[in-house]
Amino acid sequence: MLLIISACSTSNANSSVSDEQKEESEKTVQYTTITGQQVEIPADPKRVVYIGQTIGDFLAMDIPIVGNNLPQDTPSYYEGRFEGIVDVGNPGDLETILNLKPDLIINGYYKAEADHNEALSKIATTIPFNPALPYTERVKEIGNIFGKQEEAAQIIAKFKAQSKEMFDKFQLADGETATIFYQLGKTLYVMGNRSLGAIIYGENGFAVPPAVQKNILDKKGVSFVNISEEVLSEFAGDHLFVVVQDDGESKTEADRLLQRPIWATLPAVQKGNVHVVPSEWNTDNLLALEQLFKQMPQWMDQQ
Repeated sequence: MLLIISACSTSNANSSVSDEQKEESEKTVQYTTITGQQVEIPADPKRVVYIGQTIGDFLAMDIPIVGNNLPQDTPSYYEGRFEGIVDVGNPGDLETILNLKPDLIINGYYKAEADHNEALSKIATTIPFNPALPYTERVKEIGNIFGKQEEAAQIIAKFKAQSKEMFDKFQLADGETATIFYQLGKTLYVMGNRSLGAIIYGENGFAVPPAVQKNILDKKGVSFVNISEEVLSEFAGDHLFVVVQDDGESKTEADRLLQRPIWATLPAVQKGNVHVVPSEWNTDNLLALEQLFKQMPQWMDQQ
């Protein structure tokens, strides 16, 4: 009899714990999306699918990501960080995502894939996200979604302090400018204040050249422009950061550019202020930032 009573007590206790866990997982909170919509989202999601770039933000903040359109290459800052995460493809294979049984889907492609967004919402609560925002705004939004506002504020404060310390060491003159060129295949781009530009042109950083301000930053929805070599001098600042995509054609074209007579006429080139950057660093995701403030001084030492 004692054994039966004991077994029943244990069973009841386990059932009680299970019920509590279920209730906890089913709790929701009201959240205002970046598009202004009021939705109910899980208060403590356990299985999150994030479709978009900058997965490093979520991993750095210990968000339980189970699925993502994982990058094809693995930069050093992502090494060993994708274990247990399923590649759902781009813009997210519905069957793969369904099998992951997510309780929350965060869609970074909500603008381009409206129908897909609706299909995702039938699998689990789906909210929009903008991975193109500077890291400060992305981290704040992640904090709002997951109730980690205090942690988000601490992260932003930490990286702002690291950025200030780094730029203070550079001893930039007032108004000293920089330009970010991006060589992708045969096309040369000038980048704005997103990704790496969020740091280059961020607080305490370089000033923006007038042509970059006029043709990119002042135009809504524009984050880069492609240019011809003939207008290099219009966009070139006091420092030139040349980002080169990691493929044979891009590297060949970048080498060709750096040997062109027109390139040699740029004041930044003549002063040795050219900094060649691998494309993996054209980002401001949190895992990359952990290393970026150590990488930039090395670039600045390049002559």
